[in-house]
Amino acid sequence: MGSTLGTIIILGTLLHVAVFGVMFWIRVRRWEDDGVTGESPKITPCALCGEPATHRSYDGLDPNEQHDPHSGMAWSADMTHYPPLCAAH
Repeated sequence: MGSTLGTIIILGTLLHVAVFGVMFWIRVRRWEDDGVTGESPKITPCALCGEPATHRSYDGLDPNEQHDPHSGMAWSADMTHYPPLCAAH
């Protein structure tokens, strides 16, 4: 009877270790597929002063500028007219 209980405990432990290994492998593989690495994210500098950028804003220089029919605000389909800016700018 004692050996049967010991065998059940050993098999249960092995099952738990195997499941943990598979879950760990799935998690690491998902990070690799998502392109997530251990590196810190790249900080984009502000186009005006070089501080870390927090947003992008339309510069108003697009010759093909569009206007929102509801608000009348100008915008551009060309992302080069949206330079990165810091909170001060």
